[in-house]
Amino acid sequence: MNFFINSPISALNVFEVNSPKGKLTKVYGREFNSITYRKEGIVKLNFADETLISHPGCITFTPKNTDYTTEIISDTNMIAIHFDYPCKNDDIRPFVYENNNPKICNLFDEIHEKYSADDTCNYDCYSLFYKLLSELKKQFTMRENKKIPSSVIKAKQLIESNFRDSNFNIDYLVSTLPISASYLRREFKETYGSSPIEYLKNIRLQNAISLLSTDYYSVEELAEKCGYSGVSYFIQSFKKSTGYPPREYKKLFLNV
Repeated sequence: MNFFINSPISALNVFEVNSPKGKLTKVYGREFNSITYRKEGIVKLNFADETLISHPGCITFTPKNTDYTTEIISDTNMIAIHFDYPCKNDDIRPFVYENNNPKICNLFDEIHEKYSADDTCNYDCYSLFYKLLSELKKQFTMRENKKIPSSVIKAKQLIESNFRDSNFNIDYLVSTLPISASYLRREFKETYGSSPIEYLKNIRLQNAISLLSTDYYSVEELAEKCGYSGVSYFIQSFKKSTGYPPREYKKLFLNV
C-alpha cells in the first residue's frame, strides 16, 4: 500500500465523476496515476493478479500504465485526482484503502473546490494535494505500525472460516472471545476499515457473486453455501448491496 514518492508533482487534474451502474469495462493503461475518494456506489476493479472492491468511503489508487477492468455495481459518485511526477517508480501497486478519517475526506472536497482547469499553476490546489499525501502517509504508517490485538486477528479469522454457517453471527463471535462487543467493533474497524458485521456481510456477498459466476448453483444453493438464513433474505440482501436480484445480476454482469 505504498505510492509515496520523493519527487515533486508535475501534473494535477481533478474531477467529480458520476457513473451509472453498468457492465464490465476495460480500462487501458493511462499516462497518469489516479487516486479517488468514493462518496457513493460500489465498484469492482479487476487487475492482473487481484480483484479489489471499492465502496463508499474508500480511497482507490491506480498507478499509471496499468490495465484493468471496472464493473460499476451501483451508481457511483467520486472525486478523482489524476497526477504525475517525473521519477520512475515500478514498485507501486493498486490498492483500495478503507478510510474513516474525515480530515482526508474533507481534503478531497477542498482540492476539488480549489481546482480550475484554466489555472495550470494553482498553488492552493497543489498545496492541498501535498497535504492530502501527507495525511495518507500518516494513516498508512500508523496502521502498519499498530500492534493488532490477538483477539481482533482471531475475530477476522473466525469470520473468514465460519461465514458459510447461517447460524454464525457477531453475537456468537463475541461470545467466543475474551472481549466486549464495543471493544471488538472499535478495534476491528480501526484495524480493517469496517465493522465486524460489515466485514461478514461483504465476505458473504463476494462469495455469492463468485459462485454465481460459475453458473453451477441455483439461488437456493447459493443462499445455503454463502451463509444466508433463507432464500428470501439472500435475495433481499443481494439486491440491497448490488441493486439487482441474483438472477438479473448474473444476466447483466456475469455473462453466464
